[in-house]
Amino acid sequence: MTTLTTVEQLSALAWHPRLPVVYGTAGVATPGRVVAISVSDGTGRLMSDQLAGPTELEPCHLAVDPSGSVLVVTNYTSGQLACWLLEPDGSLAGEGHHLQLEGSGPEIERQDSAHPHQVVFKDRGDGLRTWVVDLGADLIREFKIVANSRAVHLEESRALAVPAGAGPRHLVEMPDGRLAIAGELGSNLLVLNPRDGAVHDVPSTARTGPARTRHSRNYPGDIRLSLDGRFVYFANRGYDTISLFDVSGEAPVLVVERDSGVRWPQHILVREGEILVAGWDSSQVVSLATDGGYLGEARVKFSVSTPGWLLTDR
Repeated sequence: MTTLTTVEQLSALAWHPRLPVVYGTAGVATPGRVVAISVSDGTGRLMSDQLAGPTELEPCHLAVDPSGSVLVVTNYTSGQLACWLLEPDGSLAGEGHHLQLEGSGPEIERQDSAHPHQVVFKDRGDGLRTWVVDLGADLIREFKIVANSRAVHLEESRALAVPAGAGPRHLVEMPDGRLAIAGELGSNLLVLNPRDGAVHDVPSTARTGPARTRHSRNYPGDIRLSLDGRFVYFANRGYDTISLFDVSGEAPVLVVERDSGVRWPQHILVREGEILVAGWDSSQVVSLATDGGYLGEARVKFSVSTPGWLLTDR
């Protein structure tokens, strides 16, 4: 492997849809930042480096709209969203727009206030909109993005509730428009229908007893859709497993649960014939073979210090 550049405490990455530019969130114990990195010609060049918000607290996820004109960032600790217009070269324009979210949930330690954990641009053709997963308020929020050539801002259009204490972390939008959601605090998989608000709630794991990594409690993390849209891959951090669910029916069905082969499986990358899993506490990336409803045993792909996010080279 080749190191393109170094940014302290990177937590999430996203490609520009057309340009050789990668965006990242950075900073946990330090002021949170958003960076844009040009990765052309086998090198990495820092193009933009801005504070993620006025309170400078823990950005954890970001996404770029399909046209490559708007970047949205979730600031977990402060409960803020931030968005920027993007210049023609992919760099961040201006200081961005910031929006404070409000809300809370029943688990006092983790749900004392709004804590947006992920932003996902919607696949439906009803204007530029995003889903925002709010772990702190047990909500899936929908936002309309209003942008012109000079400015951009976010307008919340609705908020969909999930079961209290679920603590939603990540979601994927399925081909039929339903949402499959990882419940970090409830250790559950939620399938939510945005049309009527109906939710199916199942355990994310068949394991019982104390977890083995970091905590005695299982804390689910990433969730990813299979390439055919029928299944989701679900990371159980703590039990260190990957659950494969069939989500093609009305209610999700657990097909198989495999040991991930790593400790604290932080992130999943779906590829043709395999998924890659970043094992943060193992400093390894592993591969599990996939084929329809099949999920193979983990094998080490490569070693790298504390991997937190995987992004394919386009």
